[in-house]
Amino acid sequence: MSIIFMDSFDHYTTAAQAAAKGWTLGGPSHLDTVIKRTGVQSGRLQYAACATLPVAVANGTAIYLHFAMYANATWPAPYICGVSGNPADQNQYQVAILTSSVGEVYARTHSGTIAGTVTAPGKFRQNTWNYFQVKFVVSDTVGEVEVYLNGELIIDVDTKDTKFDASTTVTAVILNGGYEIRVDDFVVNYNDGDGINDGFLGEPRVVCLLPQTDAVAAGSNADFTPSTGTDHGALVDEATPNDDTDYVSSSTLNHVDSWEYPALGYTGDIKGVQMSLRAKKSDSGTRAIAAVTKPAATNRVHATNHYLGMTDYVYWKAIWDQNPEDSAAWEVADVDGAEFGVKVTV
Repeated sequence: MSIIFMDSFDHYTTAAQAAAKGWTLGGPSHLDTVIKRTGVQSGRLQYAACATLPVAVANGTAIYLHFAMYANATWPAPYICGVSGNPADQNQYQVAILTSSVGEVYARTHSGTIAGTVTAPGKFRQNTWNYFQVKFVVSDTVGEVEVYLNGELIIDVDTKDTKFDASTTVTAVILNGGYEIRVDDFVVNYNDGDGINDGFLGEPRVVCLLPQTDAVAAGSNADFTPSTGTDHGALVDEATPNDDTDYVSSSTLNHVDSWEYPALGYTGDIKGVQMSLRAKKSDSGTRAIAAVTKPAATNRVHATNHYLGMTDYVYWKAIWDQNPEDSAAWEVADVDGAEFGVKVTV
């Protein structure tokens, strides 16, 4: 697996933003339904916004960020993005990409050293979407920074000191550093050596799909118990989860609930599929769940177990870089024909 984080910003409210994706927000942040690149809304962030990664990426390993950023004309803050080994400190980056008040773009270490040259003015434009593809390698001797902006290579430096503190891994990505911005279609991957999504992914969009009701198309696994009625899909189809208002539940090991989804409505390559689950347990004792997909006739259970806590609902993420049915790249027809759901595994 090489994709470790993605966000469409389309499936939660402002209140759930931190919980939904692991964002640590440094100021009043919201979701914007007016200024958006794709989907129904974008992330509207103020000051530093730190995304904690589910995988600690060792220094010396290439990590790639893909995202669209929109800044207002009144936005003079220099900071665009950076990587950190300390997610508890939203300003403690190892190396970052910045922009000047006239739209120059450059790379800089936290100590203030500029890695490479500053671009010409006007590369970063305000009041429009800018799409970034950024490669960082954190090292005190062979660090790298490579940046594409709207498909144009604007920064390419290597054998630089891009390491600031004693952290041995990258555990967080930091966006912004000053005033208000919008972010959309955010994807992080790294080079884990398996040859799958190990490098730049191009300019992806992150599409959010929600379960369909059984009345439209029922899933083939219906082991869980509905909190009301008999329509499983109708209890888990909210763009913003309503938690205890309606839900499906089970305390039986190996129970599976899966749901049908609408067609993607797009063509092109699919780099990966992420399942976002929101769950809690209602009593003491150990309980875990895992994401499930059924691309054909067999349930394919994700390898990661998510151990649940009581009282509070928590988001859990599972990513398949490839279709587990055939260990090949996902195709649009695969996603359109697949069910996705949840299994009680512990």
